Amino acid sequence: MKIVNVVAAIMQQQGRILIARRDNQSDLAGYWEFPGGKMEQDETPVQALIRELEEEFNISHIQVADYIATSTIQQPERIIQLQAWKVVAWQGDIHLRCHTDFCWVTPDEALHYQLAPADIPLLLAYQHT
Repeated sequence: MKIVNVVAAIMQQQGRILIARRDNQSDLAGYWEFPGGKMEQDETPVQALIRELEEEFNISHIQVADYIATSTIQQPERIIQLQAWKVVAWQGDIHLRCHTDFCWVTPDEALHYQLAPADIPLLLAYQHT
């Protein structure tokens, strides 16, 4: 079975984390998630995360800190391994390119949103860091 490696950013600022709503063209349209995307061949997780955030949010000088956890989801045709990394700084204002909305919430508040299933274990792991 095909394994797809994906990275996600838990962006933090002043005690809050960023969640973004998936657009209507995406799987799980309307669900909230930690931003990120698929790793390309020969990319490290950190390189992939920086590239994805630059593409999705038009930000730069992204500082990735700690690895948080990996969530594995099995689908009929593939296995998705989603790694979460803490992002502590960046430059620029966020401009959405792949999402319909974003918000800053406390980790506890995030549990009240309809999160993508693979993101829930990552949030729980983040709460214990």
